[in-house]
Amino acid sequence: MSKKKKRRSHSPSSSRTQSQASALADETRQANKRLKPAARNLLLLGLVFLAVVQLLYDGQLISQTATAVFTIVCIAILVVSLWVQFGSGSSGDSRSRLK
Repeated sequence: MSKKKKRRSHSPSSSRTQSQASALADETRQANKRLKPAARNLLLLGLVFLAVVQLLYDGQLISQTATAVFTIVCIAILVVSLWVQFGSGSSGDSRSRLK
């Protein structure tokens, strides 16, 4: 007589699929919370430029008028970085960063 093998249900694979789906959802949520690279670079550039301008002013190497102009430029860079991060442009699609 031939013995019939019992087929086992593959319930562990379904739980594995669920855990993988959960991990992918977590990665997607984390990716949406990250700063966009362009926004991060602009923010860093603006803050470093502002610090350098302040150091030059404190060392009396540039005038108060030049400091005011450079500070306005720094603020404009920071506003642009916020626009890049939170703007409604389609160029910053977060799905393209996941690949």
